[in-house]
Amino acid sequence: MHKIFRKALDEATGISQFVIVVFIDIREFSPFSQRCESPDTAMFIKRVYMKMIDSYFSFASFYKSTGDGLLFTIPFTESNLKEMSQKTVASCIACHSEFSNICNNDPMIYFKVPDKIGVGIARGTACCLISGDTVIDYSGRLLNLVSRLTGLARPSGIVIDGKFGINLLSDEQQSYFQEENVYLDGIAEDEPIPIYFTKEFTIIPLRNKQPISVKRWRTLTDVKPYRDLLKFTQFRYHLESEATSGEDVKVTVSHFRVIRGRVDRSYVMIIDDFTDFTYKLEGGRPVVWFNFKKLCERLERDQAKKTMNITIEIAYVEK
Repeated sequence: MHKIFRKALDEATGISQFVIVVFIDIREFSPFSQRCESPDTAMFIKRVYMKMIDSYFSFASFYKSTGDGLLFTIPFTESNLKEMSQKTVASCIACHSEFSNICNNDPMIYFKVPDKIGVGIARGTACCLISGDTVIDYSGRLLNLVSRLTGLARPSGIVIDGKFGINLLSDEQQSYFQEENVYLDGIAEDEPIPIYFTKEFTIIPLRNKQPISVKRWRTLTDVKPYRDLLKFTQFRYHLESEATSGEDVKVTVSHFRVIRGRVDRSYVMIIDDFTDFTYKLEGGRPVVWFNFKKLCERLERDQAKKTMNITIEIAYVEK
C-alpha cells in the first residue's frame, strides 16, 4: 500500500472542490480497546467501517480511517446541492439511530462493543490531492472544522455547521436540530459561530459557550449511580486549579429520560439550572461542595431510576 501511495505522489496535484464532509467518531472506543484483545478490536472496526460504507454512505466519493472513526467526502454541484445535503443528513441520522445495533447478527462480533457515535457535518471548499483518477487525500480548514464539530457531539449525536444551510433540509430533518452559538479552538475563539445540534442527544459543553481567548474553562466530570447519590447529604469535589470566582463555576447534570417507569436511552434530560453548590478555598485548595440532597429531590421529580447513572459536569473559569 505504501508503495502505491508513494508512486501516486509523483503525479499528484491539488485542486479545489465543493464537498460535504462527514466525520463519524465512535464514542468510548478507548475503554473498549483496553478491555478487548487487539484482534477483536480490529474486527469490530473492520465490520463497522464496512457497514457504514455499504449501508449508509455508499454514495460518498472518498473514505478515510481516523483510527476510531471514519471520514467521508461527498462532492456537490449547484444543481444537486439540496439533494446531496438531504441525502447526507438522512444517512447520518439513520447511522446514528441504528449504530447500537450495527453489529447485531454479525457472527464475528460476539463481545460487548461501543453503542454510540458522534457526527460532524460541514460543507464548502477543500483541497483535494489527486493523482490521475485517484483521490489521495483532502485537507483545509473545512476538515478542521468538521473535526471540532464532531468533538461537540457528546455523549452522542450530530452537529452541523451553521453555514451548511439548514433550510436545505426537509422539515422533518430540521426538527431534529436546535441552533446554538459556540466557540471552537483554532476556529472561532473570539467570535462564536452558529451550529445545529441534535437536541435529544447532545450536550454542548459550557466552555464552548464562552470566548476561549478571554476565559479558560476547565471541566470536571463525575458519573455516579443515582443510588450512590442518596448516601450523601453533601459531597466535596476538589478542582485541579483555582476558579476566578464562585460566579464562574457552573454545574450541568444529565441523565436518560424515564417514561412510565422505563428508561428511554434515546433522550437525554439536562439540568443546567442547578445552583445548590458552593465554591470555596479550603487550606488553599479549590473545592466545590455539592448538595446531593437537593439534587436527589430534583431527580425524584424527574422520576429517575435508582439504578441510572447520573452525569455531573462542573465547569469553571481557571484563574
